[in-house]
Amino acid sequence: MTQSDRLGLAARAFFLATVLGLALAFREPAALQGTVLVIGIGAVAMIVAHFSVINQRWILLVEGFFAALAISVTLPGSEMVLPYLVVPVLLAGIGGAVRDVELVAGFEVVGLAIVLALGGGAESTAAGLELAAPWAVASLGAGFVGAWFGQLRGAPSRVDGASYESARRLLSQLRTVARRLSSGLDPVSLAEQALTAVHEQLGDARSALFVRTEGGVLSPLGYHGYDAKQTLLPSGHLVERCWSEMRPAHGPQPHGRAETRWRTVLPLRSGTRMIGVVIADAPEAPQPGALDSLLRELDEQALRLDTALVFDEVRSLATLEERQRVAREIHDGVAQEVASLGYALDELVATATDDKRRQQLTDVRSEVSRVVSELRLSIFDLRSEISPAAGLGSALSNYIRTVGSRSGLTVHLTLDESPTRLRTEVETELLRIAQEAVTNARKHSGAENLWVDCRIRPPFARITVQDDGTGLADVLTGPRADSYGLHIMRERAERINATLDIGSRDKNPSGRGTRVTVTVGDESSSLTPNGGARV
Repeated sequence: MTQSDRLGLAARAFFLATVLGLALAFREPAALQGTVLVIGIGAVAMIVAHFSVINQRWILLVEGFFAALAISVTLPGSEMVLPYLVVPVLLAGIGGAVRDVELVAGFEVVGLAIVLALGGGAESTAAGLELAAPWAVASLGAGFVGAWFGQLRGAPSRVDGASYESARRLLSQLRTVARRLSSGLDPVSLAEQALTAVHEQLGDARSALFVRTEGGVLSPLGYHGYDAKQTLLPSGHLVERCWSEMRPAHGPQPHGRAETRWRTVLPLRSGTRMIGVVIADAPEAPQPGALDSLLRELDEQALRLDTALVFDEVRSLATLEERQRVAREIHDGVAQEVASLGYALDELVATATDDKRRQQLTDVRSEVSRVVSELRLSIFDLRSEISPAAGLGSALSNYIRTVGSRSGLTVHLTLDESPTRLRTEVETELLRIAQEAVTNARKHSGAENLWVDCRIRPPFARITVQDDGTGLADVLTGPRADSYGLHIMRERAERINATLDIGSRDKNPSGRGTRVTVTVGDESSSLTPNGGARV
């Protein structure tokens, strides 16, 4: 029984019990007759609502009409049954809208008027209307209150569908708009366009764009110019002043070179909100006219960038759902079937009479066990996600420990994570790069040990994965089974403006082992207490 069914049953039972009790107390035959008729009408309405696909509005409309007919026929003796007229209208209000309330109440009035006008009741038309009118008005008021309550709390049968309809309409519009946008909805590309606009107006030697993360830290989204990553940090009084005033802030740099002696911090405003800043070093102070024109252009760029960041979040949610779906399908499909093959092989091994055949079957069984283990690790890879509460460090440590326990590798994990966080999409890409590096080491290197070092000081982060396997020289010779994985890692690093470095393991003269390092931002930015300006 649905929530709507339970609500309808409770309302009908309460009013019917009330009028039945009054009819029995006063021993009024007409009241008992009207109550029995209304009970039958209410029971039929409940059954139809539960077992049919007819809209609730039409069921309540018919119920109200026939209830009004039954009550008006037995007036004036059934006067105490008139409160039941409230039930259909009230339920129409809670489960529908104002127009449903008016429709059901109108049909109740029509049912009363038909009988009274034709003289079908024992009471005159005027006297019948005098008895029925107050309850007709009361039912209409109860219906309006029910509709208002449904809007506040959510109507059981309607609001959920309306929410899905609104979501579908908005997503359809988003898809259409995204296809028509010339710039697309890629935050990194939009950040580059904004930096290009700044360079054209200010003639800067270097610039950087930072956006605010959920943790309140300014995280880098794009750089322009030589040594911008190393020198442009989201900290200092100019950044703080720009953020608090939502206006440009600029001033000289005493120790800057000729081409970078003047720093300008520009706000990225989306409506009344600050979403980030642009820091630019130029040879001289900007002209007021050029600055005003640049601010107007940056406001447009900021709106696009803010939209792209929201779209990134929506896309991340969709990606997460798809990864979970694929993981479920692998677990419920291929993994179960391969596991059943293993059980069948166990039976063949147990019944084999030839030693050579038994050994062959045992080898095949070992390979099936390996495949099952790989499938389980693949499922775990797909289900590993960044938690809104925990972040990259927690997700990475859980992943590394699980891989160590299931793969036979001895893992050495070093984690240095600040309380503040990177942007969610940056954390997700870093986790995927680390997963790919660990998978390559586990599958292809023949390593026994795995070292993972993770340092997170927003806007800086660095993850290093090393193994003591065959080494880069052997892995890179001939056709590489993991070349696609390395290509994907580079693409992910470029997507978040990170640096990917692949080489031999550190402090290992023999040349064995591989090292994969991915770095976001500059380490000097982690020297500030909060890893940059906290806003």
